[in-house]
Amino acid sequence: METNPEKTKETKKILLVIPCYKEGSRLPEFLNGLCETFKDSDIPLSIMTVDDGSGPQEAALMTSLIGKLQKEYNFLLDPILLKTNQGKGGAIYSGWDYANEDTFNWVAFVDADGAISPSETLRFLKGATSDSAEKKICLWSVRVNEEGKSIKRTAIRNLLGNVFRIIVKCVFFIPVKDTQCGMKCIPLKAYREIRNRLTERRFVFDVELAALLTRKGYALKQIPIDWQESPGSTVKLSSAIRMLISLFIIRIKLLFNR
Repeated sequence: METNPEKTKETKKILLVIPCYKEGSRLPEFLNGLCETFKDSDIPLSIMTVDDGSGPQEAALMTSLIGKLQKEYNFLLDPILLKTNQGKGGAIYSGWDYANEDTFNWVAFVDADGAISPSETLRFLKGATSDSAEKKICLWSVRVNEEGKSIKRTAIRNLLGNVFRIIVKCVFFIPVKDTQCGMKCIPLKAYREIRNRLTERRFVFDVELAALLTRKGYALKQIPIDWQESPGSTVKLSSAIRMLISLFIIRIKLLFNR
């Protein structure tokens, strides 16, 4: 199968990072579908996977998968294989750090679990235009039952998600309905402006990212998406507690670093 020859002449403008931690069972299907979806689109794009210290076996699986797919899709970059686990935010930032302004003007990420489909990813990234970047607009996916969108998740996840949203709204006043949905796209310039102040790497990196972007005058454009909870996802009480602790640590840091 050949890729569109015209696309090889275009300068890539969006770097889409897929953070992975022990995603060897879910990544192949999602990445195959993603590459197939984007191969004939007119969106200038490069895709990069980042293994977040999953271990030698997972790293080998990712390297093999990417090597095979690169034969068909020239927009798929070599993976980054982190030796130690840094957290989802750390993996994303490791990928975004690869972007240079001569090649990219947007950086984005999407979760590897397939909760957001390749077709929704394509629709979402169509909003990443040069005009949007100049107007200081960031794209924020949100899980809300609006514009005919379908959200399928367990009752416990829905409850915890709603509680988390209320806490974030009351503590940070971030102007989005959902800070945690697993797909975002921001101008590379915006990322560079706040890079040295991003300290949260794990559970709530999205909140810190949103808070710092809004402080710099960037607007967060909410884009409702279809979202379906992926098999294999779990909710742990200990994780929820750590998320709450991390939230208040971020708030304290923001108070003393205006």
